[in-house]
Amino acid sequence: MISGGRPKLKQRPTAKFLHDLDIFGANVVWVVSEKDAPGYELDDFPLSVYPQAWAREYAAAHWMLPTKPDQWSTTGGPDGFLGAFPGREWACLEAERRGCWGVLQIDDNFTTLSIPRGTNSSRQVVKQHGGMGLFADLLAGVTLSTNGRMVGAALQSVNHERPVVARKGFPYSLFVEQVGEGREPWFGPFEDDITHAYQYGTRSDGVTAGVATSLRYMKESKSKSGMRAVYDQTRAVQLQRIFPQSARIGIHASKSNGAGGPRVFHGMSSNAIRNPLRVTDPVLFGKVKARLEGILAEWFIAQQEANRLKVSNRVKAGARS
Repeated sequence: MISGGRPKLKQRPTAKFLHDLDIFGANVVWVVSEKDAPGYELDDFPLSVYPQAWAREYAAAHWMLPTKPDQWSTTGGPDGFLGAFPGREWACLEAERRGCWGVLQIDDNFTTLSIPRGTNSSRQVVKQHGGMGLFADLLAGVTLSTNGRMVGAALQSVNHERPVVARKGFPYSLFVEQVGEGREPWFGPFEDDITHAYQYGTRSDGVTAGVATSLRYMKESKSKSGMRAVYDQTRAVQLQRIFPQSARIGIHASKSNGAGGPRVFHGMSSNAIRNPLRVTDPVLFGKVKARLEGILAEWFIAQQEANRLKVSNRVKAGARS
């Protein structure tokens, strides 16, 4: 769990999903900085605290903005902000220290998990099959059965996905990353997940980053705590500077979740991730596919019933009026 700037548990809605991972056997920890740790409200899971001195040293060596370390303030980067990437790097190091093959990195502000859409039926079928534990199981299965070094779920606002188990792409906020030999270091201070996926997806050894398109999540949209307090439209501009051949920027009428006014957005070209996602273990990948197909079949029946009920209620309401 990557967190920062949200000391109260009620500010971290993802906490409600964490016990779903008990059956999966994951070692769950909250990854926070040394400066945040003293005020962090605890649940059943411990903090993994990274030292601020280490974070500043790591950030200085992996900083992707034109500002120089000697311009930094005493509290962080140029504006006193290091970003999430030292925490993401620390999560990988923690997994390596524990002898794990991979790490499931999760942001702290998730509100829903669903397959394959954001409907109530989709959320219910995920809950019935293990919630976050189901997501961890399927993402781990795809990661271990393909050439994906980093494989994640899809943001709910991404529409019109092809009906595939997984494809190459940019995972955000909820993903499994293999650690140990061959792992890429994290860069920042923002759009670190895009940069990281790009590192894997353009390597000459053929590994890649991928997205399991049916696994969907939604994040809370109103809070300005955590990283959102310092994120602004300059993120898109800097991303285009780093990847001029792949990133484009433009003004959209709304935010990703459909709320708010016009703002600057980024977009990545379809061939930004060069290396395709390839199956390396057909047996394991087949098990992932079979489980996902079974869940989708259950969802389809539940969704049909929900649609019939909705239509029936509207007909009754129209008759009464």
